[in-house]
Amino acid sequence: MVYMLPSEVSRSVNQQWPCRELQTKQLASLFSSGISSPSTLVVHGISATCKSTIVRAVLSTLQTPHAIVRSTECITGRHLLTKVLWATLEALGRQDEWEKFGKGRCEHVSTLAVLLADCLGSATGKGSEKFVLVLDGIDKQREAPQTLLSAVARLGEVIPCLSVILILSSTPRPLFLQAAAVPHISFPPYTRKEATTIILNSDPPHVDNLPSEISSKLYPHFVWTVYDALVGPTASTIPVFRSICEKLWPQFVSPITNGEAPPGGNNEWDFARLLVRNRALFRHQSEAALVHHIVSEDSTPSSGSVSKPSLTAASAPSPLPSLPYFPTLILTAAYLASHTPQRLDTIFFSKFSSSSLSARNKRAHHRRRLKVLSQAQAEDYAASQDPSTPSKKGKRQKTRITKTTLESAFATSSATTSAPGGGAGITGPSTILTARPFPLERLLAIYHAIDPNPPANPIRVAAVSDAIYAELATLRRLRLVVPAGSRAGLVSGASSSGNTSADAGEKWSVNVSGDWIGEMAKGIGVEVGEWLAGGLD
Repeated sequence: MVYMLPSEVSRSVNQQWPCRELQTKQLASLFSSGISSPSTLVVHGISATCKSTIVRAVLSTLQTPHAIVRSTECITGRHLLTKVLWATLEALGRQDEWEKFGKGRCEHVSTLAVLLADCLGSATGKGSEKFVLVLDGIDKQREAPQTLLSAVARLGEVIPCLSVILILSSTPRPLFLQAAAVPHISFPPYTRKEATTIILNSDPPHVDNLPSEISSKLYPHFVWTVYDALVGPTASTIPVFRSICEKLWPQFVSPITNGEAPPGGNNEWDFARLLVRNRALFRHQSEAALVHHIVSEDSTPSSGSVSKPSLTAASAPSPLPSLPYFPTLILTAAYLASHTPQRLDTIFFSKFSSSSLSARNKRAHHRRRLKVLSQAQAEDYAASQDPSTPSKKGKRQKTRITKTTLESAFATSSATTSAPGGGAGITGPSTILTARPFPLERLLAIYHAIDPNPPANPIRVAAVSDAIYAELATLRRLRLVVPAGSRAGLVSGASSSGNTSADAGEKWSVNVSGDWIGEMAKGIGVEVGEWLAGGLD
């Protein structure tokens, strides 16, 4: 193996990600092969300062065995520890041997230290090989114990061949790891010169009918103007800066591409005249580009003419966003867990129940039950109205269960329940207001029950709980699935009643309406009405 010097690594990484030479050299000097690396390293800086990208690029260039775990994909501290174990096994190519290391589960940091020591010590028969564990965004880990950071930072002291890199999105306080002499690498925000250098490092966006010499002459001035007007005052990121330039550049040079004559009798357009000509562009269009949208907007035409939306288009409702297959199935399972009473899980979701062979059998079972109950009610009513029928005094009367009673009992779990005028302050679908909290174990069980594409042999397939937890963390950031305590606060507008902080971490609830869930679920082959307790048609 050919070892690279820190300067060579810096030049190699700087070609793709410039303006980070100092940080690249520091990382390369600490983790180069053949030298002793620190047990713990703290990399800190605000968001969008290229921390994670530089760390990944340096480790890949050095060909150092490493595993990267993003804390934003973990919903609990226990999930983080399990993900660290699996990421290490995958980095070492030993994911098929997961049963030897705690069967793929890890409940505590002390258990993680033992499992990692066994895994790294037995890897390829070499216990002294260097391995780097990167924990990205560890300071934003949800439901993390207070001692998580200090405990994880000491994994490198317990395991000699392990080095831990903690990537933080904020400036750490002094001795936050409860240990001294921990090296830190700071990633400061990009300055005006650095940000414009990164954007100008690539070619200007291609525009038809625009000569390349004119584009190379005007584009640097345009990039500096966009930074001074939008990016600098708003502290935007480099990706946002690049997207604004790519979006506004065709509209900015549209007078040249459209063949318009420059004002003042000049022969060609210069930057000052283009800036005066497009001053409204920076006032309206560029400010709108800074707003984040879940639904992507239609691409604007390169001609530069901003078409005004018609009244019909303005009054039409905006299309609902769609999700990929896996998150849609998880969100559907969460919706069913929130709107189906737990006592009916055996009937609707168990594969060993006679009533759950298919959705058609379920609805037929309910229809037969309602028919029998309705006939019994009619007979009881006729007998009570007939004076010739002797009354049975002293005998306990059975509770009459009618169709109306069942419908009112299932009203809170029906996907089509609505309350137009049902009460003050309640408008639209009431499924959000009646969502019940559910534990994660119930979500996993319902997910496997409604999966339209189950594996042929589930025993030989790896557990999907880790992937489900990662997608659930994304759905939580989108506020589609929230903890039970947060759901109670959103609905009532006040503090949650009866929910402690522990309950908020253990139980979850959906935060969306049933109509959207039903439309998305149909796209993946799941009919929500067939699985709900109130799906009586």
